[in-house]
Amino acid sequence: MESLATRIIRWLLGLLLVVAGLNKFLHFMPDPPHNEAGMAFMMGLVGSGYMLPLIAIVEIVCGLAFLTGRFVALAAVVLAPVALNIVLFHVLLDSTEAAPGLFVGAATVYLLAVNYSKYQEMLRAK
Repeated sequence: MESLATRIIRWLLGLLLVVAGLNKFLHFMPDPPHNEAGMAFMMGLVGSGYMLPLIAIVEIVCGLAFLTGRFVALAAVVLAPVALNIVLFHVLLDSTEAAPGLFVGAATVYLLAVNYSKYQEMLRAK
C-alpha cells in the first residue's frame, strides 16, 4: 500500500512533468530567464532538433504514469537521467529558478527508493 506522502509526491511530480512537457510543445508559459551558460545549453538542445521534443515526451509520459499510478517504478527509471540532467543544469550552469528542478530530482530519487524492491532482480549480479 502506498503511503499518503508517496502519493502526494507522485502526483506533484506528475503534474509538474506533464505541464513542463506540454509547455515545450505548446508554449503556454514564458521560458524562464537563463544566464549565459544556461542559454547556451538550452540553445544546444533546441539546435539539435530532437533533444527538446524527446525530453518533453519523456516528461509527459512519465508524468502521466505518476498521475495514474501505473508503471511508476518503470517511469522513475526512465525519468532518472532526465532528472539528473535537470539537477546538474541548475547546480552547475544556471541556478535561477532552481526549486522546481531540484524538486524533480529529489522526488525522482524518492520514487526510485520507494520502488527499490521492484529493481532487485534487475540489479542482482548474475
